[in-house]
Amino acid sequence: RMLRSSLSRISRVSSRLSSNSTPPTADDKPWLNPWKHAIPQKEETRTWYGEAEVDWSFVERILPREVVPDLPKHVSYPTPSGWRPPMDPPPSLPYHVARKRDHLFPLYLEKRRDLLNEKSLDFDYVELVTLKGIDGDVFACEADLRWYLEEAVGHPVATHVDELKGRIKVKGADRSLLEKFLFEKGF
Repeated sequence: RMLRSSLSRISRVSSRLSSNSTPPTADDKPWLNPWKHAIPQKEETRTWYGEAEVDWSFVERILPREVVPDLPKHVSYPTPSGWRPPMDPPPSLPYHVARKRDHLFPLYLEKRRDLLNEKSLDFDYVELVTLKGIDGDVFACEADLRWYLEEAVGHPVATHVDELKGRIKVKGADRSLLEKFLFEKGF
């Protein structure tokens, strides 16, 4: 059926071309755009749309904040949880440890498989504490941190410095000691 209608259109156009003495236009040449002549033009669509009223307040509550909130104000420091605000002005050290969005230190705990215990033939696990977000001289921060931890723990502490990412991994010390070191430095 569609083929017949398109053939009849083409024959009408070709008869117009032969009977007309005016120069042919792009509409008169169906081979330039065959789809224009084969498919009938739609004058109106059957779709309809309407704008719905939406209350976005429920969605905005769960979206993350674009701006870091201000530091919370407390009556006395440290708070019962042990949190303290950073010193104002910041300490004049060759390095700086930035806090996260929630005003906590970027300390991360990781458990890794260590050496094989020959008696139980089971692997021992060791806890590594990673300090991230260090700007400036990472090696000076590592030296101060190692000295502080070895004084507190009483034995050597293994550290690994990743200068490009601004990270220090510590083996043999508790996460709370690193947090105490950062509080005492004023970060």
